[in-house]
Amino acid sequence: MKRIQVPIDFSETSFNALKHGIEIANRLDGDVRIVHVKTKKSTQLYLQKNTKEVISENVEDWLQDIVTENKKLYRVPGGKIDFKILEGNVFKEVTNQAKYDDTTLIVMGTHGASGFEDKYIGSNAFRLVSASPVPVLAVRPERVWRGINKIVLPIGNRKASRQKVPAVVGLANLFDAKIYVIGVKEKGYNLLNSRVGAFVRQTVKFIEKNTKLKVESSILKEGDRAVSLLAYAKSIDADILATGIHHSGNPFENMIKPFANQIMNESDCPVLAVPTKEMLSLSTNY
Repeated sequence: MKRIQVPIDFSETSFNALKHGIEIANRLDGDVRIVHVKTKKSTQLYLQKNTKEVISENVEDWLQDIVTENKKLYRVPGGKIDFKILEGNVFKEVTNQAKYDDTTLIVMGTHGASGFEDKYIGSNAFRLVSASPVPVLAVRPERVWRGINKIVLPIGNRKASRQKVPAVVGLANLFDAKIYVIGVKEKGYNLLNSRVGAFVRQTVKFIEKNTKLKVESSILKEGDRAVSLLAYAKSIDADILATGIHHSGNPFENMIKPFANQIMNESDCPVLAVPTKEMLSLSTNY
């Protein structure tokens, strides 16, 4: 059975992500697995929030309470919502569990950029995304679940840019969402940029041929790619902004990606990050 994984650290951000994960699982007819990696910080968060309610210091009891509380939102006949407790490095344990469970999608909370390291090296959410073998939906704490009706699908000048199309189409099909295929050009790459229009047309044709989804396309003017894309998503009040995350064998390269970091950190709407692969190690993330 398909499964949605939601990492929980007892913060309000992760609880909000859990609601999004459950709603997607309801449409997917999938299981929901809550994953908690034990850390001192997450225990303190829970105690601060529930000082008057805590009757046990057992993390398993806390997670069982969360499962019980959220079962009323979960509506999959024969489905299961459960939890798994892990220990170790958060990013490594969450991604390993996703591989072990053959997870379909990870839904996680993100706080956005909080300083130099988040913006230029990578936020916690981006670090997990960079290692994840499956798509990750990153949700800001202020984003209340409202369904998925509009998905922005940026297409760049690299072939890997189109690898995220099946994941986006799959999610759009669940909610009968409209897809906005947006061509994104890169400064200084005139020859490569000439392919953007063709890639956008090919993507639209693929969606129209294989689905009954509504689709609209346009190409953004050259400029700051992330700023333009974020502004466009905001202008149409998008529900999801998709981006590709190129996985490289070089961990340092995976860590420093200003464009992808900015999208993850500053997007008002949830970001669907889809892992992509390409022979060119310096491929652009769109």
